[in-house]
Amino acid sequence: MAQTHEWMFYEVMWRAWAGREQVPYPVPWWAQQAFRRWSDDFDSGTYESKEAAFASNALYRYWHMVGVKDHRQESLIGQAGEIEPVYDKYSLSFFLHDPATGAVRLPQLPDGGQVEQRLEAPHLPVVLTTFRTADDVEFVQRTFAGTVGASQRDLVVTRVTVGSPTGQERTGLLCAAVLPAGPSGFQRHDRNGRQITDRRLTFLRHLPNEQRVETNSGWGPVFDTAPQQYGVYGNADFSSDPDTYLTRSAFHDLAVGGKLNGALEAQDQVAGLCSAVFAWPFQIAEDEVFEIDVRLPVDQFSGSADLAELRGTPTAELESANRDFWTAKLLGQGLQPGLPRPVAHLTDQFRQARSQLLILSDHGEIHPGPTVYDSFWIRDSSVEATACSLVGDSALAERQLGTHYPLKFNRGTGRIGPCAEYGFYGGPHEKDDREWDSNGQALWAIGRFDRTSGRQAAFGTRLYVPYVRDAARWLRDNRDENGLLHSGWSAEHLGERHQPHYWDDFWGLAGLYEAARLAERIGAPEVGELWGTFDDLKRATAGSIRWVLGEQQRSGAWETYIPTGPGPGDVGRRDSTMIGTAAYFHPLRLHMGSKLGDDIDRAARYTLDTMYAHFVTGGFRHDAAWYAYGPYLTMQLAHAYLLAGDPGRMDELLGWTVGAGFPHTAGRAAALGAWNEQHAYPVASDFAEAPFGRWYMGDIPHGWAAAEYLLLIRDILFFEADEDHDPHLYIAPGVRPHWVPGDERVTVDAAPTLFGSPFGYRLAHDPAARTVTVDITQAPQGVRFVYPCQFGEVRSAEANGQELAVTGQDVRVPAGTWRFSVTYA
Repeated sequence: MAQTHEWMFYEVMWRAWAGREQVPYPVPWWAQQAFRRWSDDFDSGTYESKEAAFASNALYRYWHMVGVKDHRQESLIGQAGEIEPVYDKYSLSFFLHDPATGAVRLPQLPDGGQVEQRLEAPHLPVVLTTFRTADDVEFVQRTFAGTVGASQRDLVVTRVTVGSPTGQERTGLLCAAVLPAGPSGFQRHDRNGRQITDRRLTFLRHLPNEQRVETNSGWGPVFDTAPQQYGVYGNADFSSDPDTYLTRSAFHDLAVGGKLNGALEAQDQVAGLCSAVFAWPFQIAEDEVFEIDVRLPVDQFSGSADLAELRGTPTAELESANRDFWTAKLLGQGLQPGLPRPVAHLTDQFRQARSQLLILSDHGEIHPGPTVYDSFWIRDSSVEATACSLVGDSALAERQLGTHYPLKFNRGTGRIGPCAEYGFYGGPHEKDDREWDSNGQALWAIGRFDRTSGRQAAFGTRLYVPYVRDAARWLRDNRDENGLLHSGWSAEHLGERHQPHYWDDFWGLAGLYEAARLAERIGAPEVGELWGTFDDLKRATAGSIRWVLGEQQRSGAWETYIPTGPGPGDVGRRDSTMIGTAAYFHPLRLHMGSKLGDDIDRAARYTLDTMYAHFVTGGFRHDAAWYAYGPYLTMQLAHAYLLAGDPGRMDELLGWTVGAGFPHTAGRAAALGAWNEQHAYPVASDFAEAPFGRWYMGDIPHGWAAAEYLLLIRDILFFEADEDHDPHLYIAPGVRPHWVPGDERVTVDAAPTLFGSPFGYRLAHDPAARTVTVDITQAPQGVRFVYPCQFGEVRSAEANGQELAVTGQDVRVPAGTWRFSVTYA
């Protein structure tokens, strides 16, 4: 049964949407999408009622984000410019009112006017929302995050300017609304009670002398310019009629009577739907603009001294500091990819993905999302930290792996299901859901970062005992009777939690490989022991896969594929949970050196093709678990194809993924270059496809997806191979011919490598001469190069003026080369 506030919120939103032609009301974008294609088939396994599911916004978790690097709380920006500090109890949005006509123009409503949104620049997390009414009044809302004071507490600043695009004189009211519901929803209240985001506003008060708003027990917006009109609304008589909230509202008062109620405070103990509106009159003509600044305290502020500190820095100075920080960080530090004009947008997206990961870092912990995923997973963070280290954000990666991973290393003597507690990496997520992949992920990430940091940093040496050695021993001692990792739910995209998954074993192998190599590099005495553990898990995994493939062949299956695992329900299971096999190639590189055998390598490659044939329509469709597209799974599949030597399919999947970061519905930008964990079919198709069944949406931006994109673009430009025996680099392995027209270049500068020193190059293409020339600007010592030419059949090649032998399309270039050129047919 729905709780009272959930039922009331649903009724108010539905009645407001249905009656919007009579009296406008700011129904959020996500609620409009739910009403556009309503279904009573909600996720009853998670929610007790359709109203609870609706209030939790389980279906359309799309928004934009601003925040401060390494600070705890992010703020979300809705499709109409609504600002929602994630852990505060309100959202703030703006609209226009014409007192002469009574017209209330809300950017949330399709007939309110035209709304456009964009980022100020790809490297700047500054969201610009432009709203233009039919009678040519326009406001531009510029929203960013920053810090104030000696303790650098964060705030969000939004600057709103009203102008007349046609130059005609215009008058009216610029209004700011404080509302309970925001871009993320109203209240997340699921059956297990573990994840609750309660945005109910039971008390709201305006303090004119301080020019600020109180929301429940916290601070709301602070106005640099005092509003001339205001009104605060609630439910003082405890009415149970939803229409009360529509008829006793600022929007009704403005549309019907032309003024606000002038109340300073209100309460609502029924549904928590208090609201307030503040208004500033404007009169503009020609090039004139009217401007206000509003500050939203994101950190904890209290008292007059804090209020003075919050207001102490001029807004222009805050904006300049924000711009200077992100420009220096993303344009001046770390890997700087340079791509030609046809694909220059990939570079823009690269910088945006970097900023998203840095904002999602909470004091060194990278969280995979700002709301329901705002916590620390070993799985996600292993990929995120590795991505950060390989694009130049090594300080963040070092803090995450060197500080926060040891805090998740269990030292107790108890049991976690069938496994020992001691030596297991994981907090509540990993323990409760039996995420047995986490030890392999931690070892893999630590080993890769030790390589990237270089021997002098001695990162792995400092963590080896107990965080590497004993975590590897946990993998030795905590496996089932077949030698595989136990059944669990390491990642929800793999399938059921009561089944074993090869994903866990693949990660275990990659982690043990890195642990053994680290032991070799530092001269630890356990080298033989660790290789023995690796070999034992390798035998068990390869043997199990061979058995499954044999069983499937005996049953008449004509396609070769490795299913999600060897469980009773998995053998012969040809569904999208087989996406776990993509990890065999990326990020684990188990195919390099054929670590499980040539036959397993072939089966893994065939699995990629089986997935592509059955589960790709532009992007990867995951109907087996999510009933949605998987953007980060699509990137994993694209990356696997890149490493498997099929850059054509990689390019197709990458193109879809980039488009999925900018979805539009009914002309509104649902996102500005960020990815969800799941991309809903209705939004992906502008509601041309709206499945009847339920689905679930994860956070946006998704940190794992941002990390996957960074790693994919980086490896398109270059990647390492055989770091321990015959170290070499593949140069431009994923750069497609149509990416590089004449007189265009591909460049890489200051790129960290797994060899511990940076790499850079310049690639120029001369279509008339059918020649590609590569200048090496930085390179690790003793590392040779491979250039897989994709422009045509290689006819000749030379390095440092000396002719090279040509065999096939992979041009092999010796170490120490500073320039080579390739001529193709």
